[in-house]
Amino acid sequence: MSPARPLTAALAAVLVLATAAACSDDSGSKTYYGDERAMGDGQIRTYVITDEGTPTELGLRIDAAALEGLPMPATMPEGPPPASPALAFPEEAEGTVIDHLTFDWVPHGHPPVGMFDEPHFDTHFYFVDDATVQAISPEDPQFLTKAATKPDEKYMPTGFTTLPEPLEVQAVPWMGVHWVDGTTPVVPGQFDFTQVLINGAWDGQYIFTEPMFTRAWLLTKPQFTGEITQPQAYQHSTRYPTTYSIRYDEQADDYLVAVGGLTERAAS
Repeated sequence: MSPARPLTAALAAVLVLATAAACSDDSGSKTYYGDERAMGDGQIRTYVITDEGTPTELGLRIDAAALEGLPMPATMPEGPPPASPALAFPEEAEGTVIDHLTFDWVPHGHPPVGMFDEPHFDTHFYFVDDATVQAISPEDPQFLTKAATKPDEKYMPTGFTTLPEPLEVQAVPWMGVHWVDGTTPVVPGQFDFTQVLINGAWDGQYIFTEPMFTRAWLLTKPQFTGEITQPQAYQHSTRYPTTYSIRYDEQADDYLVAVGGLTERAAS
């Protein structure tokens, strides 16, 4: 069972700085909590689970109230989305490729129309630091050049590809270029979007993996685990996730989105 929820986000921040909020069980598994912020009528917070000090799962806990009271503008905002606030993991997460995550509520969805235009959440697990993400800006004179600089195919998850539009058009400020699973063709208007895994790149680097799911599907209280397709080679020597999960914790009345199956890889 998760520890008692702090009364305020400010109090949570103080507690996290003072001491890592950790739970443990008889197997040696421990849970540590990181950044917390308000969302909707509730809170979200990062966490890492370790086994004898080794990270085994990194994710985000979303309390049930956070799915209520979410903003719903009358129309889709014009222009690129605003930069997302980074949510840091506790220091016990070190030793994996994951640096931080962002979690966004997208009330009107986003293009392509007929694919991802349902109210949903984007969860970016970034492999680069927040400064690098914030530098993905149209104000960068090399913005389009960096967008068009693909990683070597061996470094991207096998079977994933960019959308048919020119890469320059697909460049999303403060995110990067999104890659979709080309082995399962998605036809606009015929795609039943509940949850999907996206990957992303920027300036020749594989920089994030992104579980994306609708609010309506999340409210069904799923217990879902899927595979993260692996590349043929790796750009860094560290532990990479091989699975992702989206699940409901009935005891805590929380929803969890996480990556796991962390496996040591050697750069090549």
